[in-house]
Amino acid sequence: MNPKIQIHHQLAIGYRRKPLKGQKADLRLAEATSDIQLESGRHLLLARNGRGKTTLLKTLAGLLPALDGRFVVDGQIQYVDEELRFDPELTSKQIFKAFFTNGLLERALGYAERLELDVKKPYGKLSKGNRQKVTLVLAETRASDGKGQVMLLDEPFSGLDFHVRDEVDAIWRENSNGVVRLVCVHPDEPTLQAESAIVINDGAILQMEVDGALDWFETRKSLN
Repeated sequence: MNPKIQIHHQLAIGYRRKPLKGQKADLRLAEATSDIQLESGRHLLLARNGRGKTTLLKTLAGLLPALDGRFVVDGQIQYVDEELRFDPELTSKQIFKAFFTNGLLERALGYAERLELDVKKPYGKLSKGNRQKVTLVLAETRASDGKGQVMLLDEPFSGLDFHVRDEVDAIWRENSNGVVRLVCVHPDEPTLQAESAIVINDGAILQMEVDGALDWFETRKSLN
C-alpha cells in the first residue's frame, strides 16, 4: 500500500469547548478550501505561530477530533513531537535496544552516530536537542522498516544545529520511498526541499506546489 494523506474540502480544525455566554461552542482555527492529497515525499506545513499547525497534525494523527469535514490517512501514523519521554537513567542505546533487534538496532545506532548522539549518556542528562535526536532516530528506524510510513513531524529541527539538520535531511532523502512526511516548520527555518507545502493563512488550509526548494522567508512575508 502506498501511504498518503487525503484532506477533504471543508475539513475544519480547532478545539471543542463548552459554550459560554456570548461565545461560540467551538474554537475554529482553519478550514480546507479544497481537496488536498499528499503522497510519498516531504511536504512542509507552514503558518505563523498560533494559526493551527500543531492542531492540524494532531487532528490527522487522531489525537484531536475534526470540527467538521473528513480526512483519510492510508498507512501507519507516527506523530513525532517533543513530548516523548523515557526513564532518565536509561541510555539512548538501552532505549534503542528496547525497540529494535539485530539489523534494525544497527540501523538505529548508525543513525545515532550520524546525528552525533552519545548513546552511552543517560537520557536524563541529554540536552533538548539530543533528546530530539533520540525521538528522530526511533521514528526514522521504524519508517525504514516499513512501519509508521505516515510521519507527522512537529518542528523536528528544534534544538538541532545546522550540521545535524543537514544530516536529518540526508536521512530523509535516503528514506523517501514509501514514506509521507508532513513537516511542521518553524518560521525561522531556512530554505528546505519539498514536494509541496500546506499553508494555513487567514483561516484557510491550502496546498502549494513546490518546484525544488521552498524559500520560507519569501513565503512567510505573504502570510497573515
